Amino acid sequence: MKKEKKKGLIIFLIIVIFLLVGGIVIYLLAAKPMPVALVSEYGLSTLWEEGLTMNECAECHSSEDFHSCDTCHDEHGSSELTSIGFYKVIELTGDVPDPSYVEVNELLPNQNETGTFITVLDFLMKYGVENFESVTLITSDGGYVTIEYQYLDETAILVPYVDGIRFASETIHASAWMKGISRIVVVGSEMPLDIDGQATSIGRVLINKDSVSVVVEGTDVMLANEDKGTSHAMVGRVVEGALLTSLLDTISPAGVIITDANGETFELEVDDVEGAILGIVDGEVTLILPERGRSAWLSNVVAIESNE
Repeated sequence: MKKEKKKGLIIFLIIVIFLLVGGIVIYLLAAKPMPVALVSEYGLSTLWEEGLTMNECAECHSSEDFHSCDTCHDEHGSSELTSIGFYKVIELTGDVPDPSYVEVNELLPNQNETGTFITVLDFLMKYGVENFESVTLITSDGGYVTIEYQYLDETAILVPYVDGIRFASETIHASAWMKGISRIVVVGSEMPLDIDGQATSIGRVLINKDSVSVVVEGTDVMLANEDKGTSHAMVGRVVEGALLTSLLDTISPAGVIITDANGETFELEVDDVEGAILGIVDGEVTLILPERGRSAWLSNVVAIESNE
């Protein structure tokens, strides 16, 4: 009799456990709480790969802020927001066929779609750049990174960002990823510019350590007020290039001889080129003379020689 009661109790407990487990399984399948939802949606293999990626991210991020959606979208900077208009322009300059400003809307016309990007190589090819040695990405807050051609592959991409575009690559360390890019300088394979017998190019000049920005064509604009007073404002243009003196082999030349693409030469005294910089104006390599009007600037420069 006791054995039968004990056997009945065991059967009862088995049925209860079976029902309990079944209820839990049905609940998990219906409600899909964490982490069941992750496993059912993504699979164990995908979650394993994501775990490896997060482990790599731990090299840069502390445990306090690791790891949320904001980490990628805010800190890393990629933006997929359909309500934001990306009207930022990016300056594409250096050794390119047509130095100009590129609208992000033109660069990434489908930017409101999830996963929008363009590879760096496709971007450069789109604007006629096929053979080059390096590309320098400069951000609006002064950051920059220079990457040689050999390290740019199909994972090196440009994606939409609230302030311009953002660079990322699976094969380049995350510390070199840039966001808010405002300027891209290309250094080409060819060196059509000659300075004191040394072959170079305007792209190499623009990433020169002595590159500077100067204000040119400054003028005072006035507006008469109703009370017969006058307001004033100074307007001008900021241009960038390398100081001519830093590019010459001669420390104190008596002057310089400039040759343009048409073969015409211009001899300038040292006082004439004081503060002069070599840069790009309206798509042409130009010797910019900040203290003189634009009519005195020399464009389409192909050679500069110190005159001793």
